[in-house]
Amino acid sequence: MSVRRPPSRGLALFALALACACVRPAVLERPATPAEARALLASLAARERATRGLRVSMSVRVSGAGAPAPLSSPAYLAVDAAGGIRLQVLSPFGMTVLELAITGRDYVLTLPMRNETKRGVIDLAALASGSDDPGDRMIVALALLFTPKIGADCKVESTRTVRCPLGSGVDAHLTVDAERRPIRERYTGADGRGLFTAEYADYAARDALVSGRLEVSDAASGGRMVAKVRRVRMAAVPSPE
Repeated sequence: MSVRRPPSRGLALFALALACACVRPAVLERPATPAEARALLASLAARERATRGLRVSMSVRVSGAGAPAPLSSPAYLAVDAAGGIRLQVLSPFGMTVLELAITGRDYVLTLPMRNETKRGVIDLAALASGSDDPGDRMIVALALLFTPKIGADCKVESTRTVRCPLGSGVDAHLTVDAERRPIRERYTGADGRGLFTAEYADYAARDALVSGRLEVSDAASGGRMVAKVRRVRMAAVPSPE
C-alpha cells in the first residue's frame, strides 16, 4: 500500500511564484510632482492640437438608445483646422445612411435615406440633467471627445489622472497609460453622477495619436458605440497667421 506524501514546501512555493507571475501588478497612482503635472498637461494639450486635420476610416457599431440592429458599418471621421467634426456612416452596400457635422456648439444631422435633417446644439446643461434625447446624447459625447479640454482650470489628481471642468457642472476625468496616452474619459455632472464613458484601447504604436478601438457608453440611455479604426491619416492644416 503506497502512502501519498504531501507536496514539498519547495514545490508549493514554486507553484505560488508561478501563479503570481501570471497576475499583472496593479498600477499604483500617486500624487504628481509639479514637473510631472506640467508634463502631463502639456502632453495632453499637444495631443488635442494634433487632432486638427485628422482623418479616420473605421467600422462603427451602435446599440441601445433606439439604435437599429447592432451591425458594424463603415464610417469616416474628419476634424478640420477649427475643430469642426464631420462623420459619415455608410450602409454595408456603400450608401450613406448618416452624415453629422458639428461646428462649435451647433450640429446638423442628416439621414439621406429617410430624407430627414435635424439641427441641434451641444448643450452641456441638458446632458447633465438628462433632459436631452438619447440620440442627441451620443452626438454630444462625440463632440466632447474632440473638444479641447486641457486648460488652466484642469487639476492633475495623480500621475495618471486629470480632471477638467467643462461648464454647466460637467467635468471630464481623463486617465492615461504609462506613455500618457488616453485610455479612459469619464464625464460626470455636478452631483458626481456618471454621464458617459469613453474607453480607448489597442494603440498600434507607442506614439500613436488614435487608439485602435473606441467604446462610448451612455449610462443614462443605455446607448453604446464601438468603433474599430482601420486607417488614420493627417490632412494638411493651414498654419495660423
